[in-house]
Amino acid sequence: MNLPDSPISPPRAWVEIDTAALIENLSFARKASGCGIMAVVKAGAYGHGLEVISCTLEGAGVEFLGVANIGEARRIREAGVCSRIYLLGATWEAEREEIVARNITPCISSIEEAEEFAAIARRRGVKLAVHIAVDTGMGRGGFLAEGIEDHFAKLLMIDSLEIEGIASHLSSADEDEEFTWRQINSFESTVEKLGGAEHFLWRHLSNSAGILGYPMGCRNLARPGLMLYGISPIPSFQKSLKNVMSLKSRVTLVRTLPAGHGVSYGRSFVTKRPTRIATVGIGYGDGYPRHISGKGAEVYIRGAKHPVIGRVTMDQIMVELPDQSDIRCGDEVELFGKHIPVADLAAHADTIAWEILTAITPRVTRSYLPLHSK
Repeated sequence: MNLPDSPISPPRAWVEIDTAALIENLSFARKASGCGIMAVVKAGAYGHGLEVISCTLEGAGVEFLGVANIGEARRIREAGVCSRIYLLGATWEAEREEIVARNITPCISSIEEAEEFAAIARRRGVKLAVHIAVDTGMGRGGFLAEGIEDHFAKLLMIDSLEIEGIASHLSSADEDEEFTWRQINSFESTVEKLGGAEHFLWRHLSNSAGILGYPMGCRNLARPGLMLYGISPIPSFQKSLKNVMSLKSRVTLVRTLPAGHGVSYGRSFVTKRPTRIATVGIGYGDGYPRHISGKGAEVYIRGAKHPVIGRVTMDQIMVELPDQSDIRCGDEVELFGKHIPVADLAAHADTIAWEILTAITPRVTRSYLPLHSK
């Protein structure tokens, strides 16, 4: 129950999201690809907030928004977004009625899927735009490139569907150049086998690493995800992107522990001398990864980096301070952001930046800096 005179405390853990930086990264993606943009906003826009980010990107004129499922598409529509929405994976029968009703664009991975979409569209008296998915090596959906001509001929005979595009997905563009070129060549060969680029309004294959590392060829639509949020899957391009999200908390306690005193669960860290310790109000319950425990992760407080010590707990972490530190209760702490790259935190956690971003939990407040911020 809300008391009428009850004050509202500031959040203990929050993320600051710079929408101006997001738009700068979008501009770079446009320049790097030289084509239309499907902005990937699945998984809550990589943890940045699905509705706000989708509205911001729509305002910047993206051609499509890419989502993982109909639930995400529904949320975007209910937020008032009118941009084209594309489903990045296969669907199952219980989802398809809503997909047609909301005019969401699916990718097609089988004749059966196409026939059911067509039947629904026919009942509703509409024609549904679809894209053909081609499996060039990712292995999680789409028609296999070999023998696709026969499938395509059947698809062309199905009424109530408009085959608007053709798509595939790169599996290793940031790791395996040789295999990536095999995928690119397979995709372009498939487009030619099916009548050439002019038969498809949209042709798309490249994720962020594909945009940054390889020419677009016959493609006229790119699907940036991670790079929109300021992180390059190819390190040499990192300087061209702007940080979008910063995870922050506050110091809740500062004290000096004596020599021989354990810090956190399991006593994996024991002080060797009197040690100044700051407790910070964030933990794995907020999405700060427990796996960084004891692996050299740092936080940024008052212009300097300080080591995280002991195990990360559900709601708190501990940080070692210099003996004469002037850090005090209430000081702002950056867990990752402009001074602590999220990729560095991910390395300490033995994971990837994608997982760190999408793991930020709902109890962490999202705070959006306006488009005119610098």
